[in-house]
Amino acid sequence: MTILKDRNGNPQGVIREGAGGMERLLDLGGKVVTTYRPDTDWTYDKNGVRIGTGNRLAGMVGDEE
Repeated sequence: MTILKDRNGNPQGVIREGAGGMERLLDLGGKVVTTYRPDTDWTYDKNGVRIGTGNRLAGMVGDEE
């Protein structure tokens, strides 16, 4: 588990690793914001839509609608 913080040290989200190396970015309420799947090397939004190649989770914190 990795806690992502803003420049003032305030928590903004959490990255949790799951089966097969899959990682999920969760907001502070525990809702999935984005998911990274290493088997495809794609990052997906909360609806399962591909949003980019590679692991983009850290850059997505604070971007939820």
